[in-house]
Amino acid sequence: MKIFLDADASPVTEDVIHIASNKNIPLTIVKNYSQNISSDYPEIISVDIDKESADLYIVNHLNKNDLVITQDRGLSALCIGKGSYVMDFFGNLVNNDNIDVYLGIRHVNTVLRKQGIYSKNKKRNKKDNLLFKQNLIDFLEEKNL
Repeated sequence: MKIFLDADASPVTEDVIHIASNKNIPLTIVKNYSQNISSDYPEIISVDIDKESADLYIVNHLNKNDLVITQDRGLSALCIGKGSYVMDFFGNLVNNDNIDVYLGIRHVNTVLRKQGIYSKNKKRNKKDNLLFKQNLIDFLEEKNL
């Protein structure tokens, strides 16, 4: 298993690097070139700043049973279709059982934004970070990693 992190606007980059390196799991961080991420452990791929560049890189380099960490629901659907595991930045597993709900919510939010109605996202807090870390560790242990 390899981990791919969609690092555009990722609040969990340092946690993923720490956990992957402690467990010696290969990690590829995909980011656009405007972001500065430096670490000796992961493979860091810089892509064009275009909205879909990181997604396309991940989908094209992904293997079955790899883990993708992303908040992007469209990318999540593509990865699930390739037989990969997907976890969001809150530690929720995204799979065939719930992807339709996530895509539906994304669609409704897009329609509302086009109408000038914006939903307020709660600010990320320490509990969110702890929950993500614990869920990632639990997932990896479940996979005997």
